[in-house]
Amino acid sequence: MSLTIRAEGLVADVVAQVEAADAHGDVWQAEAVRAFILAELDAWPTGPGAPNGVLVEASGYHSDTSRNVTIMIRPQRIGAPED
Repeated sequence: MSLTIRAEGLVADVVAQVEAADAHGDVWQAEAVRAFILAELDAWPTGPGAPNGVLVEASGYHSDTSRNVTIMIRPQRIGAPED
């Protein structure tokens, strides 16, 4: 069984996309990955100079003999930097 989550854009938009992402396969694994991503986005820096966008990619697979998850959360600047 496997899972895939991909979202990109402003942080608030990515939160909504991650919350709405379908959980396929191992629902427990998908919900654990979703919870981790949402916790990281909730703690996202918002001070001066902080990136206002993010790219999230997560994938996972498990079988009777293995289990793995890869999560990438990369900051992005959307639009011109604010002064």
